[in-house]
Amino acid sequence: MRVVGLGNAGCNLARAFSKFPQYETVSIDTHREADITIRKRNTHEEYDEHFPNLKRKLKFSNEDVLVITAGAGQISGGVLRLLEQLQNNRLRVLYIQSDLSLVSEVQKKQDKIVKNVLQEYARSGALEMIYLVGDVGVQRSIGPMAIMGYYDTLNQAIVNTLHMINVFKHTTPIIGNFITPSEICRIATLGVVELEEDNCIEHWFYPLTNVRDIVYYYGLNEEDLRNDGTLFRKITDFVKSKAEENRSVSYGVYETTYDQKYCYCIQYSSMVQSYGELLDDQDIG
Repeated sequence: MRVVGLGNAGCNLARAFSKFPQYETVSIDTHREADITIRKRNTHEEYDEHFPNLKRKLKFSNEDVLVITAGAGQISGGVLRLLEQLQNNRLRVLYIQSDLSLVSEVQKKQDKIVKNVLQEYARSGALEMIYLVGDVGVQRSIGPMAIMGYYDTLNQAIVNTLHMINVFKHTTPIIGNFITPSEICRIATLGVVELEEDNCIEHWFYPLTNVRDIVYYYGLNEEDLRNDGTLFRKITDFVKSKAEENRSVSYGVYETTYDQKYCYCIQYSSMVQSYGELLDDQDIG
């Protein structure tokens, strides 16, 4: 898979993917450290109007491509022009939502515009999928974090989760009941589940609404798979508890070499996620 990062947040996440051999990464930004350096513009609109032609540098087609950007940044104004230049590929977007309580009114407007337009692109089929991920949701899933390395920790959590879901999607589970998500459900978010002895706690990276499909991917080591006679019941009871009318829930169990139990998950929706609902979630007046 090709991973293309646009802007500072996008570039940092793209570089985090480079630790895995399955990804080839490209960073696009206004500073010289980026793989592709573009001219700095003054406004969101200028990036849209004057985004450069990068087709000579992005010489790939008919490939799986993940474009990463954060909507609050001015450079995200160029994301549609970038997607147009990559349209001969199978496109997905990883969209990073900043903590809206810590950004300016201009940045909130930029975020709203880009996020809504990209969701409509996904609904139309121009994108195979858009993954919505919020800094607030990721932080809640991790818990307390030191200031030094704060964003590196967030980035690693996002990258590790999406990578493991990608790996599990291309691996045959030991057991599971996978249900193919509806074709129209192209708006998604990621999450993790804490597997406690007597309780399982979900942490979603974005407060997705109108969820139509949920998939849980369990990673368990051989010893647990062979010797823990309670695991199957715990997993199926938890999955059943998440089923609702007009929502399908499925799961897969995979063998890993890790000592710790893992569960990664993904939600799908066909509905554009409204800005107002997210503001309510972040307690912004």
